[in-house]
Amino acid sequence: MKRLTLNQDGEIKVKDIYGKMHDCKDVPNEFYGCIRKLYDYENTGFNPDFIDTISYILEDMKDLLENPTTENIKACKSKINYILSAKEENR
Repeated sequence: MKRLTLNQDGEIKVKDIYGKMHDCKDVPNEFYGCIRKLYDYENTGFNPDFIDTISYILEDMKDLLENPTTENIKACKSKINYILSAKEENR
């Protein structure tokens, strides 16, 4: 995954569509929150599309754990392993 943000000397820099890095000082204040969120997402190690699916996986796990049978707990364990293996693949 190519990063769009970079932390240099405690300052977040943003890459534009031409590949040029810019200080956050050059970015309008209205977009600073979006850049911080993008920076946080990129630091998770997951690809952005996968991050959206994690909430659905956790919902499924919640439903499974309402009836904590051995089979349901094993299913939750495999879902956790799936999430962690996806993170390892992106490194």
